[in-house]
Amino acid sequence: MKDALDVHRSLLAREIPHEVVRLPKAVSSADDIPEALGLAPQRCVAVRMYLADDRPVAVIVRAGTVPHPGAVLTAARARSLRTARPDVVNELTDFAAPLVSPFLLPDSVLVLADACVGHADVVYAPTGDSGTAVGIASRWLLTASRAAVSELCLPEAPASAADDLDEEFVRALEPPNRR
Repeated sequence: MKDALDVHRSLLAREIPHEVVRLPKAVSSADDIPEALGLAPQRCVAVRMYLADDRPVAVIVRAGTVPHPGAVLTAARARSLRTARPDVVNELTDFAAPLVSPFLLPDSVLVLADACVGHADVVYAPTGDSGTAVGIASRWLLTASRAAVSELCLPEAPASAADDLDEEFVRALEPPNRR
């Protein structure tokens, strides 16, 4: 299995600035990295693996989020989409399934990234092992992972905006004489 040292060596060989950081506690998935580092989930990424028409697709998203299936289908130009089983992910990527790194993925894997990943200057990504993460500028992450960037996740609406919309919707449903 590939690990932090493999990721580090690969990025060094390509002269890509990065920092491998030790996590204060082991994590079981990429979604646990923000809590371990005390960071907002928007500052960390996870890789979700799918099979789109039986072609492997890695989708880089913010930790704790999943892409919209329709958006992935469109970006992958596919008709069917299913989540890749952990054993398939392990075999395809040579990384532990819940800690797949966005780096060192085989050329046979289509790599997509949600556009929101680029909103943070520096992000932290899994390295394939439970005790480390790699800090990297988001632009370098997108370049080094050879990801095609697209809108893949549903936008997050601020709670106050959602409340305003709900109130407007309720008012619109009221009979005209009650407005």
